[in-house]
Amino acid sequence: MKRIGLIGIICLFSSASLLAQGGTLYIKTSKENLRNGPNGSRIGEIQAGTKVELVEKKPNWVKVQLTGWIWEASLTSDSTMVSGFTMRASHILVKTEAEATKVFGELKSGADFSALATKYSLDPSSASKGGDVGEFLRGDLMPEFEAAVLKIKLGETSGIVKSALGFHIIKRTK
Repeated sequence: MKRIGLIGIICLFSSASLLAQGGTLYIKTSKENLRNGPNGSRIGEIQAGTKVELVEKKPNWVKVQLTGWIWEASLTSDSTMVSGFTMRASHILVKTEAEATKVFGELKSGADFSALATKYSLDPSSASKGGDVGEFLRGDLMPEFEAAVLKIKLGETSGIVKSALGFHIIKRTK
């Protein structure tokens, strides 16, 4: 669950009489789901007794504001540093920079990444899957590889990336 100090939250209250009171309200159920909008995706939960302020009403839903204190080190402005953040990429691993330059040239000429990975990559576990290394968390793979994945946008291909294993061409898939 993502934690932030001041957040607009959507909560369901079953009793219209509470809304008539306005102002400060308290969560009465043991746990109430937080949603990103009426009938929206669940983004967390609020515990019983939590004090909330009414911001807006919609049929069967109210938008509330929640204020609380959390440890400063729990915050980040970099969404890739959020606990549980995963990435997914495909790569082509070759032994020399000359080989990487040749493969990169083929990619620029319109060749299919998956086909080139199957043909050239030295990584047997990913080559058979068109270069797909699967999902991974920060710190799971080599720092050079992860840094390259984080620098490119979804669907983009990196330049040539050197690591202890050789030379990679990386495509971000998530």
